[in-house]
Amino acid sequence: MAPTIFLLLALFSIVESTAGEGGGLKLELIRHRLSPDNVSPMAAKSQIWPETSQFIVKIAVGTPPTEVHAIFDTGSDLFWAQCRPCVKCYRQTNPIYDPSKSSTFRTLSCKSPQCHLTGSGAACSGTDTCKYGYGYGSGSTQGELATEKMAVTSRSGATTSFSGVVFGCGHNNSGTFNANEMGLIGFGRGAVSFVSQIGPSVGGRKFSLCLMPYNTDPRISSSLSIGSGSEVKGPGVITAQLVRTSDQTSYSLTLKGISVGKTFVPYSTSGPPAKGNAILDTGTPPTLLPKELYGRLAAEVRRQIPSKPIDDTLCYKGNLGNLVMTLHFDGGVNLRLSTIQTFNKMPDGSFCFTAMSVDDKDALIGNSMMANFLVGYDIDNMTVSFKPTDCTKIG
Repeated sequence: MAPTIFLLLALFSIVESTAGEGGGLKLELIRHRLSPDNVSPMAAKSQIWPETSQFIVKIAVGTPPTEVHAIFDTGSDLFWAQCRPCVKCYRQTNPIYDPSKSSTFRTLSCKSPQCHLTGSGAACSGTDTCKYGYGYGSGSTQGELATEKMAVTSRSGATTSFSGVVFGCGHNNSGTFNANEMGLIGFGRGAVSFVSQIGPSVGGRKFSLCLMPYNTDPRISSSLSIGSGSEVKGPGVITAQLVRTSDQTSYSLTLKGISVGKTFVPYSTSGPPAKGNAILDTGTPPTLLPKELYGRLAAEVRRQIPSKPIDDTLCYKGNLGNLVMTLHFDGGVNLRLSTIQTFNKMPDGSFCFTAMSVDDKDALIGNSMMANFLVGYDIDNMTVSFKPTDCTKIG
């Protein structure tokens, strides 16, 4: 869910995060060390659940804790939750987090360097309280930046807690969020992201997760691991080098083209593709492709599938055949996709293509196309690794 961060009245300054010796997190210009409250520097583990076309992580926020069900998003940085008092909040099934009832809630002042971490959307004007504003294609959130105690719990019941995590207390939130989605947790590369804040204290700014196919039973959970031990290794692993771009949030790769069966469809017909032209974004369900590329790809998909599509769509009621697609990234990295990643099974039994056309020069690889891969992100080494996995069986 790649955001458009809007600064309400002032620009934020850039503060880089670095891993210190001994696994602690050191933020440049900030005399603050964020460490786990009750564990040694090893991976923090949590679970992840499907929620319609998104994926949810449960985070315990505050003292006493309120359980927040947040959309997991590698396309943004800030973790925010709906927060009382609500100026404007969308309907939420579970209790809304109330900072007045938490003994560990602390608002940030505009003088605090934490107010200006990269990716926070912070702005200050006429008040000492650090405000923020974050916009997405499907909604927005506004409120105040604060620190709070947070905890994640593994399937085995092991809980890892952290004090002083910066997050957004959202008082004005709108968009297409549903009643089970209580906020959004950003896992981008920016300094304010959840993984950038807690990762170094548990062995590194790295994490891995496994997303289930579309329409998986929402009672089935999968795995999320942060820090040491989260690395994706073993037979069948494909590793690609991430590209540094001007966007300090995104996980960017260079997509050279897509094969449908043995037919290669180049990314562009007018020359080599730009470096870092494809973003991995778990917060966006479909894969978004430039219009011209999508048109050529869709024509080849129609040609190779034996069944007739429904009307003028890439949805099918019949047999999809043995369609195999391959994403070709720079460096000779080829990611083979089955119909599990390229077609979503809809409630009516039809299968619909997981990509769509957009008016943009860059591509975005959405969560549907990453289903049934154990994916490891390593910010410190700028790599991403994929391993074919049945994600419904590793919760």
